[in-house]
Amino acid sequence: MYMYDDDDDEGEGEVTQERGRGIPREMRCFDTAKIYVKAGDGGDGQVAFRREKFVPQGGPSGGNGGIGGAVYIVADKNMNSLDGFRKKVHHRAEAGKRGLGSKCAGRNGRDLEILVPPGTIIRDSRSKKIIAEITKAEQRVMVLAGGRGGRGNASFKTAKNKAPMIAELGEKGREFWAEMELKLVADVGIIGIPNAGKSTLLASVSAAKPKIADYPFTTIVPNLGVVERDYERMVFADIPGLLEGASEGIGLGFEFLRHTKRTRVLIHVIDCASETCFEAYDAIRTELELFDEALLEKPEIVALNKVDDIEATERALQMKEKFDAEGISSHCVSAVTGEGVEELLADVQAALRALPPVEDAWAADIAETGVRAADGKSIEDFTIDDTPYAFVVAGEAIERFTQMTNWDYFESYKRFGRVLEMAGIDAALNAAGAGEGDRIIIGDFEFEWSKDRRDRTLYESFRQRVADAPGGQRGSRHWPHAS
Repeated sequence: MYMYDDDDDEGEGEVTQERGRGIPREMRCFDTAKIYVKAGDGGDGQVAFRREKFVPQGGPSGGNGGIGGAVYIVADKNMNSLDGFRKKVHHRAEAGKRGLGSKCAGRNGRDLEILVPPGTIIRDSRSKKIIAEITKAEQRVMVLAGGRGGRGNASFKTAKNKAPMIAELGEKGREFWAEMELKLVADVGIIGIPNAGKSTLLASVSAAKPKIADYPFTTIVPNLGVVERDYERMVFADIPGLLEGASEGIGLGFEFLRHTKRTRVLIHVIDCASETCFEAYDAIRTELELFDEALLEKPEIVALNKVDDIEATERALQMKEKFDAEGISSHCVSAVTGEGVEELLADVQAALRALPPVEDAWAADIAETGVRAADGKSIEDFTIDDTPYAFVVAGEAIERFTQMTNWDYFESYKRFGRVLEMAGIDAALNAAGAGEGDRIIIGDFEFEWSKDRRDRTLYESFRQRVADAPGGQRGSRHWPHAS
């Protein structure tokens, strides 16, 4: 917004920019949120040896690290918006503890439960893939599994190596930015233009107490109400008023229209006291079609409201004749006096009974969300990309193996070299043209390629890394520890 200010002293105007005001907080509909989610890292394995009186050469006793905490999405029926995620964006599960001596395993990290209202859809912000869809109260879905704990040196003991000086690091927990979208889960959606009497109708058929006043946009957030009839429960959703152009984002169209997608039956409330009630009905139907054509396939029951007024009654009867001729179910009702409301509910209940039961078609899509990326994958499954900067080795299993390798111990160097050779990565890099001194990238690690695999060469590389790293060497490759 620009303002033109007159300046009497200089005789010329000055253009200043005024910051526009946003939508007040009480009028915002917090149906979307973006949060950062991270699973807990696995605990590191321990290198330790049993040192006890009268027990010579007790052997390795380093325990395994604990498993990192997983991240669960849990539906809370007491929540009805995503407003709570405005100030808490980062959500991290607890990491597993490192292993200890005496073959004591580290404690597993505590799982993290993120509470969301029913009807929430969770997507990966990068791939836009749906990760989970929460539709039922108290539903619990794992979206991230915790990192695997690293093995201690007691796990590496063999007949040939009875005193291994090697342990693994814990697996890093996966992380991603999640986009959450709330679509209210209700059996019946009450739609219509502002001030058509939707909230009054909801209050007359249920125990809900929405805000009711004689001005448009009294309802600024969707309201839910439970209707019990003939020992059956129906959930009604009062969708805030829609405007012409809502499918293009006019008003708060996107925020309100998305809630209609979860409903099974629509009650279209028409304000018959308005002279433009015929045009209003067609406008709302057009907006539904432009937003999502599937909304037109939902059963629709028209509520010709405000028949307690004489002029409104005449318009309602005219519209009812038109709807009956087109085969559209309609009822003349008064949400204030309750006239015709019972017949309307009976028609709604019959429409719900005629629909097939709801099936969780999304269950197969989220079956693998709680699995670690490298679980079940073979190290032999990899690809090599020859880039101008380096040779990039990609593969979920080999990347996890590289990340969990503890480079503070020389035996880890030898084990890493053996795995590269047995998995065929050495031969593949040679075939790709890797030469002496070329860069090799595996995950977050960068190496210098060398065809010399003698233990002496590896040990020189290890000693050089120890010298360059801050602090001293962690332990010795001999048992017992060298002084």
